[in-house]
Amino acid sequence: MNDFETKPISRDDIRKLSTVFREIFEVPLTGKFPVLMALDKITDIFDNTYYEIVDDKILPANVMACCEENEEGGYTIKIKNYIYEGAYNNNGACLGFICHEICHLFMFIIGYKPVFNRKFPTRQIPAYKSVEWQAKALCSEVMIPYEESKGMTIQEIIESYSVSCASATYRKRL
Repeated sequence: MNDFETKPISRDDIRKLSTVFREIFEVPLTGKFPVLMALDKITDIFDNTYYEIVDDKILPANVMACCEENEEGGYTIKIKNYIYEGAYNNNGACLGFICHEICHLFMFIIGYKPVFNRKFPTRQIPAYKSVEWQAKALCSEVMIPYEESKGMTIQEIIESYSVSCASATYRKRL
């Protein structure tokens, strides 16, 4: 996974952005986030932005989905077929991969694009300046509303929000 540096943002600000994100997709601020419905709406919400389901061999083995700039000045989210099928079957990890890419799209559009066009392999990027951390944090906040999930067990989070065990465990640490 490539990571790039972008302008900084705090967890609190990402938490605030999660409400804006849900409002953009006309989703209540509480409850499960409808990832596939949001995916279908990106073309209506963001200019020149699309998604495509690609053969599993098109993307590298360690890349489940990706968000890239396209020639029209927007973005294209590419999703491996098996990830889309898993999301369609309510697999929390697959839903998370897709939501993560929608979060990249949103963050890029509001100005959190990479500062450099290339990765610096020997350089450690602080989390708050990391494109990957920012998308992961926003995805977590969007899929598991913070206030609503306080006090829930990991299993309750998984069942209530259709997220992976890893996502639910991460949320419990916050």
